[in-house]
Amino acid sequence: MPSMVKTVDRGPLDIVPLGGLGEFGLNMMTYRHGDTMLVVDAGIMFPGPEHLGVNVLLPDTRYLEEHRDVFRGIVLTHAHEDHIGALPQILKQFKVPVYGTKLTLGMVRRKLVEHELDSEVELHEISPGESFSVGSFGAELVSMTHSLADAVAVVLDTPQGKIVHTGDFKVDEAPPVGPPIDLKRLAELGKEGVLCMLSDSTNAEVAGRTGNESSVADAIKTLITEAPGRVLFSCFTSSTHRIQIALDVAAKLGRKVALVGRSMVENTHTAMDLGYMKAPAGLIRAIDEFDQVPRNKQLFITAGSQGEPFSALAQVANDTHRYISIEPGDRVLLSARVIPGNTRAVNLVVNRLHRLGADVFQPGRADIHVSGHASAEDLDMVLRLVKPESFVPIHGEWRQLFHHAKIARDSGVDPDAVFLAEDGDVLRFEEGSAAIVDHFDTQRELVDVSGLGLVDDCVVRDRRRLAAAGVVVPMLSLNSKGAPIVSDILSRGFVDNEDAEALLSEAHDIVLDAVRSLSSEESGSEQAVEELIEVTLKRFFRKKGIRRPVILPVVVEAEEE
Repeated sequence: MPSMVKTVDRGPLDIVPLGGLGEFGLNMMTYRHGDTMLVVDAGIMFPGPEHLGVNVLLPDTRYLEEHRDVFRGIVLTHAHEDHIGALPQILKQFKVPVYGTKLTLGMVRRKLVEHELDSEVELHEISPGESFSVGSFGAELVSMTHSLADAVAVVLDTPQGKIVHTGDFKVDEAPPVGPPIDLKRLAELGKEGVLCMLSDSTNAEVAGRTGNESSVADAIKTLITEAPGRVLFSCFTSSTHRIQIALDVAAKLGRKVALVGRSMVENTHTAMDLGYMKAPAGLIRAIDEFDQVPRNKQLFITAGSQGEPFSALAQVANDTHRYISIEPGDRVLLSARVIPGNTRAVNLVVNRLHRLGADVFQPGRADIHVSGHASAEDLDMVLRLVKPESFVPIHGEWRQLFHHAKIARDSGVDPDAVFLAEDGDVLRFEEGSAAIVDHFDTQRELVDVSGLGLVDDCVVRDRRRLAAAGVVVPMLSLNSKGAPIVSDILSRGFVDNEDAEALLSEAHDIVLDAVRSLSSEESGSEQAVEELIEVTLKRFFRKKGIRRPVILPVVVEAEEE
């Protein structure tokens, strides 16, 4: 239902999400007015168990291609992979400038170097509070707090009114690294007037307030202090706050630190080089120097908190790491929430670590993790500060979006101006009102882990069918007159029991009968014969009540003497 949001009719402003609504990851939002389209964030999503052989999922870029002529730039809210991970692939297609804070661009620059794009893309470093423009949009970044430093909200000054896009955030007024959330500026924006706010919904179901990052410091210090042996501390490799806490604790306790895992080393050194993190001289050492450090003075900060099979922590759990082994008395601290879909992988690593003798501490057993996302009370407070005329919950599955929409209505936003949008919706502000006026289907681009690059959905569907029901290969040889002279049916992963031989023998006879019924003209077409075989076997297996395998007919012309 259209709302009565008061706007000035200066041409329509379209807000179109290409990812991040109804899902965690793939965060990408487009804002288009006149000759300017701007994108906020360009993230990836990690695959679920149904995405067989897929490494990452990328957002759909067809809408960007359709509006290539007005695509003016990308503004980033922070440096997590679900917000910046798709940048290299997008920037290969669209050479547009990228805007962000110092730390965010520092981590982006590494990606561009890796993809040989660093000399082709303009990076514009923007400080919070600094005004800049992208095409016809005025813009400003506002300091927010998250699980890493330099997170910001994006404020767009459009001909229709101000837009506030929060990015991921929580309310932390004293983070270990970087500036606190700028509640004062958010309140000022509320007084100036905000047309629409789009806000992080990740913890909308969680009552109360989210704890500060510093709240986990005491528990981490206690667990490391009481550890009789070496300690492995694992968190997200971009968690600047958590890594800084671990470094501070190590320095106070006289433990030496090694950074383990490529992404952990690169992200931490990037943050240090840019002045966001610090460590006393001599605290961090190369991992191959630790044979000179007593075991009870060692702290390894490792990648692999999500159970990634080739990560440093997984190698330790498998007892295959070149430098790190586990002995009874060692401790492992997993200071990260488990991303949905990773539970099995994490449990496997944890069980293997316990088997080697490690004492493993996870959230739930110890207070060593706090969320980086605002809970319901925090979300309500920010809504009451900003006082938007309209509201769109973003960054979450449907249940989180639903609860955030309720919070917005309870905070005073006109219920008709709260939009539960989904990827591909076109939210238009025009002629004094706002409404979802169109929708198009968005797809996900799949990147194959084997290095094949992008793969189609049909490839993954075939993999699922092969995994679930196997493959049947009926082979038929035809003589020069099209008559079948030899045939056989092979199967893999389909049936393997005492009834298999009888089933395939019956299928074999039915295929032969079907082919013999073809006219001479039809039997002369390999394609017609293959289609008949496939249809015949599908009907046969369906009649038998058997799962549907992938059927790959092979028809060849036999050589005659």
